[in-house]
Amino acid sequence: MEPTHVPVNDFLSTVSTQRATEAHALITVMREVTGAVPVMWESGVIGFGSTPHGTSDTGKGAIPTVAFSPRKSAVAVYLCPAVLKDGYLMDRLGKHRVGKDCLYIAHLADVDAEVLRELITRSHWEHVPPQRNRQGAVARTHLRAVTDYLASVPLAARPALDALRDLVRRTAPGVEEVISYGIIGYRIPGRSKAARVFVSGWKDHVALYPLPSQEALRTELAPWVRGKGTLWFGLDEGLPTTLLERTVAALLDDQRP
Repeated sequence: MEPTHVPVNDFLSTVSTQRATEAHALITVMREVTGAVPVMWESGVIGFGSTPHGTSDTGKGAIPTVAFSPRKSAVAVYLCPAVLKDGYLMDRLGKHRVGKDCLYIAHLADVDAEVLRELITRSHWEHVPPQRNRQGAVARTHLRAVTDYLASVPLAARPALDALRDLVRRTAPGVEEVISYGIIGYRIPGRSKAARVFVSGWKDHVALYPLPSQEALRTELAPWVRGKGTLWFGLDEGLPTTLLERTVAALLDDQRP
C-alpha cells in the first residue's frame, strides 16, 4: 500500500453524505489519537502516520498506523489483529463484523464511540508504543481522555476495571469521570475541580484510592489495603461491592451540596 497525493476532501466529495459525515467523525478521533494529519492511501484508504510493513520489490513496504475506508456497504476500520481478537472489547463495541485486519461498521451510530476510540488507540500504540514509567503507567502527555487511559490498561484487567468504574458511577449518579494524576478520577460537577475518588487498572489487579477518613470503614477495608492508601483487588477475586459503595459515598460526601 502506498500514500497518494489525492486531497482527502476531494475523495470524500465522491462518497455519500452519510459516509462523508462518518468519515469526518473518524478523522477527528484518529487525529487526536495519532497526532497525524489524514492522508489518502491507495484503494480509498484514509490513513494516519506510517509504519514499516513487510517487503516489496522496491524495498520496505509501509502501512498507516491506523486507517479507515468509507465504503458503500460499511466503513472499514483497519486495526491490529491482536486488538481485533479481544472478545471483551468486541462484545462491548456494538454492531460490527470482523475481517482479517479490520472492523466493518455499517453505521457508525451503531457502535460505542468510547470503545471504538480505545480500539483505535490500542492499535496505534501497537505500532508507536507510548512512553511508560517503571510501574508501566503511560506518560500523562499521552492521556488526552479517559479512553486513552483505558487503552493503556492490560486487556486482562479491563473487565475488573469496568466493574469498578460502574460501581463508582452507580453509587454517585452524575459524577464526572476525568483524568487526574495520570489515572481515572471522579468529582462532582460544580462542587470542586479536584477529584476525590480514583481507580486504576494493572496487569494483576485493579485499585481504588484513597482510604476514607472514617475509622470504622478503614477497619473493614483492612484486608484489601496495600501501601499507604491503596485498595488492591486481584483480577481473580470479586469486589466487596457493598463495602466499596459505602467507601465511595464517604469519599465524595464532602463535595455534595
